[in-house]
Amino acid sequence: MASEQQVLQLFLEAKDTERAQRHLDELLSGHIAPIVEQIVRFKICSVVGSGRVEETQDEEDIRSEVFLTLISRLREMRAMGSIQPIENFRGYVAATTYNAIHQYIREKYPVRSRLKNRLRYLFNHRPNFALWKDAHNEFLCGFKDWARTVKSKSSASMDSLHSIRNFGDSLPAGIGVNRMNSEELCAAYLTWRGGPVSLEDLVAVVAELHGIKDLEQVTSEDPDEETGAAASVCDLLPDPRGNVASDLQTRTHLEQLWNEICQLPRDQRVALLLNLRDAHSSDALVLFSLTGITTLRQIATVMELPWEQFVELWNNLPLQDIVIAGMLGVTRQQVINLRKSARERLARRMAAHSVPRGKEKSQG
Repeated sequence: MASEQQVLQLFLEAKDTERAQRHLDELLSGHIAPIVEQIVRFKICSVVGSGRVEETQDEEDIRSEVFLTLISRLREMRAMGSIQPIENFRGYVAATTYNAIHQYIREKYPVRSRLKNRLRYLFNHRPNFALWKDAHNEFLCGFKDWARTVKSKSSASMDSLHSIRNFGDSLPAGIGVNRMNSEELCAAYLTWRGGPVSLEDLVAVVAELHGIKDLEQVTSEDPDEETGAAASVCDLLPDPRGNVASDLQTRTHLEQLWNEICQLPRDQRVALLLNLRDAHSSDALVLFSLTGITTLRQIATVMELPWEQFVELWNNLPLQDIVIAGMLGVTRQQVINLRKSARERLARRMAAHSVPRGKEKSQG
């Protein structure tokens, strides 16, 4: 198989659009995707935790952002007639991916990002601590003496929950992590580990032990996926007992919510809207048409459903997940996961429009 530099050169020099697209597809699938997926999976797993629904959604969001950035840049190079490829293309892809990850985490997990900044400051300014980079350009945390002798690697990566549990059990009786500040906790944990720890791992440990979580993480930890998904979306809908049509503020909120729903991936839109319930478990989709926010035909268009099919479904809303699963060609559990990912995205984006009073301080 041709190297990424060779394929990139072929793309830039292609004489016609069709041939250029073939080389671009080869570059994306054969060379860019493996680099991006490896970096994203490793970084997101350290932030969110392995196996969680939001981990998959985070990875998808970041990969999409990276691909869009790279495609735009490559097409721009070709349009400008550039025949000189990027000297270190793999490094360029990796740097673009890391930048996208850091930006995404800062926006989605602001509380965790602030904790990370505090720990970086701590390890840069306390005389007994040190912060340095390993051979893979990852930050390591440790005691100052370790930085002189251990330059290239951290202690073996660990199962965070297992490690945290064992660390807690190792503490003397009467000494709890809730009585330690960040500096004392980091010192105790590093002493127990006996070697450097990556900054990402240390952030995860301190966050877990001190109960530091972003709103996004708190709302997603609902053991009952079915009930949790419906309840969270209900929280975003206005009170049905109020006069939504005449309440300007509520109507504006509803318009913003509908606009955000329209920007969800298609399967998420379908899984969410066809099962959208109000606080009484009744169909809540009708609220958008009754208030004039949108029309029934526009709702059908948003879900990419033929008008005739949508009309047949309308009187049976909200649909059961097994029915939606059949329509999408997925499993019932996948429908639940799609809806859960959708409402988490909505909660995050609606929070960006306005932070409810009383929560600003609690999130600070």
